[in-house]
Amino acid sequence: MHESASRFDAARKQDLSGVTLGRFHIQNRLGAGGMGEVYRAEDTMLRRVVAIKRMSTAQGATGGEVSRLLREGQRASALNHPNIAGIYDVFEDHGEVMLVMEYVEGVTLRDRLAAPISKEEFIGIAVECANALAAAHEKGILHSDIKPENIMLTSNGHVKLLDFGVARRVAGQNDTTRGDSVQNSSWMGPVGGTPAYMAPEVLLGSLPDLRADVFSLGLVYYEMLAGKHPFRGDSSLPVTARIVQDTASPLRKQNTNVSQPLADVIGKAMQRKPADRYPSAELLAADLRLIEQGHKPKIKLPGKGHAAAITLVSLSVVAALALVFLLVPAMRPRIFDLRNGAGALGTNPATPHTLAFLPVSVAGDDPALKAFADGLAASVTSKLSQLSDNHTLDVVSSSQIRDKKITKPQEAYQQFGADTVLQLDLQKSGDLLRASFTLLESKSARTLTGDTITAPLSNPFDLQDQVAGGVVRALKIQLRPDEQVAINMHGTAVPAAYQYYLQGLGYLHDSSAKPELIENALTMLSQALKIDPNFGPAQAARGVTLWAKYQATKDKKWIVTAQSACDQAVALANSGAAGHICLGLLQNGTGKYEAAATEFQRALQLEPTSDDASIGLARAYTSLNRLDEAEETYQRVIKLRPNYYRGYAWLAYFYIQQAQYEKAAQIYQKLATLAPENPESFYNLGASYLFLGKDQEAIGEFEKSIKIRPSPAAYSNLGTAYFRARRYAEAARNYREAINSDERDHDLWNNLGNAYYYGGDREQAKAAFQKALSLANEQLQINPRDASLQGDVASLYAMLGQRKESLEHLDRSLQIGRGDKDLWYNAAVVYNDLGETPMALEFLQKAITAGYSTSTVAKTATFDNLLGNPRFQELLKAQ
Repeated sequence: MHESASRFDAARKQDLSGVTLGRFHIQNRLGAGGMGEVYRAEDTMLRRVVAIKRMSTAQGATGGEVSRLLREGQRASALNHPNIAGIYDVFEDHGEVMLVMEYVEGVTLRDRLAAPISKEEFIGIAVECANALAAAHEKGILHSDIKPENIMLTSNGHVKLLDFGVARRVAGQNDTTRGDSVQNSSWMGPVGGTPAYMAPEVLLGSLPDLRADVFSLGLVYYEMLAGKHPFRGDSSLPVTARIVQDTASPLRKQNTNVSQPLADVIGKAMQRKPADRYPSAELLAADLRLIEQGHKPKIKLPGKGHAAAITLVSLSVVAALALVFLLVPAMRPRIFDLRNGAGALGTNPATPHTLAFLPVSVAGDDPALKAFADGLAASVTSKLSQLSDNHTLDVVSSSQIRDKKITKPQEAYQQFGADTVLQLDLQKSGDLLRASFTLLESKSARTLTGDTITAPLSNPFDLQDQVAGGVVRALKIQLRPDEQVAINMHGTAVPAAYQYYLQGLGYLHDSSAKPELIENALTMLSQALKIDPNFGPAQAARGVTLWAKYQATKDKKWIVTAQSACDQAVALANSGAAGHICLGLLQNGTGKYEAAATEFQRALQLEPTSDDASIGLARAYTSLNRLDEAEETYQRVIKLRPNYYRGYAWLAYFYIQQAQYEKAAQIYQKLATLAPENPESFYNLGASYLFLGKDQEAIGEFEKSIKIRPSPAAYSNLGTAYFRARRYAEAARNYREAINSDERDHDLWNNLGNAYYYGGDREQAKAAFQKALSLANEQLQINPRDASLQGDVASLYAMLGQRKESLEHLDRSLQIGRGDKDLWYNAAVVYNDLGETPMALEFLQKAITAGYSTSTVAKTATFDNLLGNPRFQELLKAQ
């Protein structure tokens, strides 16, 4: 056996043709290079032709070397772009790493260079090459081996960039500034590539960064138009020496038909000094697109000036996004619960910094500048929050800060337990923006450090990067190279597009509950996409905004447009986690829970620190009744950010859903203690007390919440406490207060209908139930797989005396819900309302056995008719 294996290993060192590796039958070798061999193969399972790259390893490669190659393959497989040959799989076989790649029919650019290339053909190829490389750079991935052999031209004339199997993480601070030697950065693995197309600094021993790829692509462009490699000639010096020592001859001397703007763009890409090149392929692609469209490029060669400043677009109306209230299901009347509204959990020795970014102070009365400032805060906060994966930093979301109207350091400490706050003052002066930031200790408001940054209005990239970088330095956080790259990624190379994007984010994340906000956000984001149609993050933000418009209007047409925007964001391959979160948000909201879970998982692969992705995934799991996975997901959020409030608040809500009321109350007690000015902490704690039968304690918590800040949820929960005490007039008064703030929530109308009904006012009850049914049915058309909503509709039909419709929706609710205790409780309510006592008792027994609160059953007026029933009394003693 051992001898046979040895013969096989010896044979495979030469050629894999004819060998079967797993489900792949190797047909023939296509070529070989410094980083491995490429074979044509058949995927016998999927019945398709693929290319398999056999990655080169050093003689006697260690497990670490194999692991590195596997990681590089896995990283490259995340790329999804029409001009990049896809990587389908990566696996290890007999100690070797194999990449399974898209097999591309066509000719290589090297073959095409046998004949001259026209300017028209060149620009099409050049733009698609740059777009492909920009998509990789946006994910922090270098190609490291750009050359004509790795550029395939398909039969329909499009580009496929090949060989991302040598893809590697960027290894330079700021993408640009590091020049560490290869020996000092072994974690990156050996530098691969073809010396004749390497940048000078790489040939001299520095690790490559994004600008090294730009140099290689510029060199390919030069060769395409000049008809020869710029550093090959009659000289006896080798090509690599000439790359290091010489400057290429001006392109127009080689081909007078090349326009000066195009020559300038290629010349900038090929500058010997990395600092003089395009910082990434994004900017190179943007200039090439401008040339393709007949415009002048924005970025000039060193010494030739820069583009003019961009003026902020002004909108007269400043508005905000309405709050969305989420509730604990299957109470009658309902107990409302805001899942995102609890405070932080004190100080943890492993987490010394919880940072809150206060609302930006803007000099003057300029709504557009204010929106820009809000968007800047949201973007910087998002980027800083990504650091919690590897550093002791938790960041409170900017939307939460604005929602709670936090303006002072002490308020941030009271509401969220934030020990550190960031204040930013923004002032516009002509074509410049001046940003003064101060880092303060929250409790004492003592200044820790600060700085003033001045940047051109035309360069929002620089302003954002300097603010984020200043905070990182102030907190003494040492960034890894890939983290530095991620912080400085923007999704577009066009400053004007980014400026509109930040304004759009600012309008979207405002919270003053005016519908005009959504329109303003859509206007800004659409303008950003008009300037740069390939701006993935802007497309994702547009999808979220369109979904918000649906939520505000309940008009189904916005779901279609939101879906399209989210799909486009993902297709652009540069939106990162945002595109997948956008899709997951829509799919969760429309009942496509399996698809939602997949999208959120993809988002977390790209951004493991994303709260939105983690919480969305846990919600999808809960809807799919995969409860263990849901709880594990919430626990991962807490483990990742142990001092951050949001994970605890969602886990507490989950415990309420699973009838673990004591656990929920314990968490909310901590949150209320550590966030004494946060109203949601108190009405969440009050909701837990209601489930535990501690009604008087619950009323006290709700009243505290309303005293701090009135809200529909607190008023409704207080109404429910009075309803349980049979104080129906007071219950109705509080429900009406809730409805005054949110007229389109069907649960609030249902609660009011119950208060009227049991209070003896049947006519007003009927009107309230009809209003609730109308709103619930609108929602049901969007998400028919919402088991709780189906149960609500069943209950409303029962109260209106429509038996047939009630039972139809009840059946759907129970089929979808698959054993949910809240749905069993709701079934008991429906059957009791329909006069079917045996069925009501059966479902009550199921619910109580599964953990439903017996105090809730006992104190709900719905079951007053069963108080003399022996079986009912036995059920109440079950817990």
